[in-house]
Parts: sequence; structure tokens; C-alpha cells
Amino acid sequence: MKLPKFLHFGLVAWMSISLTTPVGLAQDAVTSPTTTAGNSIPIERTVQDVQLKEEALRGALVDKAGNGVEDAPVVIGQKGKLIKELRTDSEGRWQLANVEPGVYQVISHGSAAVYRVWSAENAPKNAKAGIIHQVDPEVARGGGPNPLLNALTNPILIALLIAAAIAIPLALDDDDDDAS
Repeated sequence: MKLPKFLHFGLVAWMSISLTTPVGLAQDAVTSPTTTAGNSIPIERTVQDVQLKEEALRGALVDKAGNGVEDAPVVIGQKGKLIKELRTDSEGRWQLANVEPGVYQVISHGSAAVYRVWSAENAPKNAKAGIIHQVDPEVARGGGPNPLLNALTNPILIALLIAAAIAIPLALDDDDDDAS
């Protein structure tokens, strides 16, 4: 059975478009106002001002309901180097003592952001008293995106499927069967 040429072209075009759609959707997710590290941690692009209290940088890690997340890791860095890895207490709070004013990166299950830390005397009026990160439930449970979506965004699998979409119609068209 011979298929018309326009049907072959339509099949190849449809397969090419449908197989590249998941890749396009996955790439669109990264171009949001906040970028993401991995698949789920939002990275804030703005620098926020935070005021030190008694030379300590303070913060909390909360869930969507506002409850503290116990024993969660919080990483403090400066100029790309690790300063300290902390754990939250039973109320989700953490504190880093003896902090000098400067620019720090704070990374937790909730997000990753850059903060300009000020002494109490020099802090601007809009400086926050502490840092609060909200945990994404997917990250807290260790969940991730749909595994099927991950498989469909694999470039090798997409190349194989496109090659099959081209080769199979050509093989069917090259059928020299004289059934008539």
C-alpha cells in the first residue's frame, strides 16, 4: 500500500513539531522573572537589604502555611564561597553570629537570593529585620517534575524519534510489492 507524498510530509512535520514541543515548554519555564536552579529552587535576581541585629544575620524557613520548617539546611555564602551551613531550629529559625556588613548569598530549600547586609547604624529605612524563605512543597518532599516530561526532553530520545518518523514512512514508500 502506497501512501501519498503529502501524507509523508505531513507525518514528518507533525512528528517534528510534537516531539520538540516538550523541549520548548521546558525552556520557557526557565525564562521566568526569577530563574531556577535545578528544577525547583527560584533564584531572586534582585538584591535585598537586611539589617543586622546584634551583629547577627537572622532568618527563617517557612512552609506555605507560615509554619517553621525544622532541621532544614541553610547555606550562607559570600563572593561564591561557603561561609557557613546552618540548620533551622524547631521553629524554623536560623542565626549566623559575628557577621560583617557586606553582600551575602543565602540558599535554602525555599530559594536562593542575594542580600546586602547592613549594620544597625547604617541600614536604609527599607531594610528588613531578617530573611524569610518559603519552602516549595515539591522540594520539601524531594519530589520532582513528571518523569515522562524528563524523558521527552532528552535530546537523544528526540533525535531517535525524529529519525524513526522520517525512516519509517520512507521505508513504507519504498515498498516494491506488486500486489496488483
